[in-house]
Amino acid sequence: MTSPGEPAPIQGGCWRPLAAGLLDAVLRILRQHRFSRFILVGGLNTAVGYSLFLVALAIMPTTFTALVLANILAILLNFMTTGSLVLGVSEPRLLPRFFGVYGAVFVYNLIGLTLLEGMCARPWRGGLLILPTAVVMSYLLDQRFVFGDPA
Repeated sequence: MTSPGEPAPIQGGCWRPLAAGLLDAVLRILRQHRFSRFILVGGLNTAVGYSLFLVALAIMPTTFTALVLANILAILLNFMTTGSLVLGVSEPRLLPRFFGVYGAVFVYNLIGLTLLEGMCARPWRGGLLILPTAVVMSYLLDQRFVFGDPA
């Protein structure tokens, strides 16, 4: 018996079929739609990359050196995850082109952070502000110049 205001216990595990059905639906969408995989993997990569940037800001002497360190580490992670999990390609010969794309994204980030810091924005906040454009830019450039545009 439950007291007033206390939720009733779930009888017979009624939530399990619902959770299993939801999980099956999500997995089916991820298998069938590359863009959905990109969003999921990109979200993970973004969280890890931004976390690397925050750690680098704490240990490096300048925003520039923090950005360089975080970018190198993030590029290696992104190549493995985006290539293999999203696009099904993880050939090491593509790594130099991948670095080239992220070099362009790095320049965008550097210019954006420099401008925002000039307007008295803290680097961590500036990084968040320029992040959405950097994500879209990297996806489009990866698809066009690194992994091709598979049908």
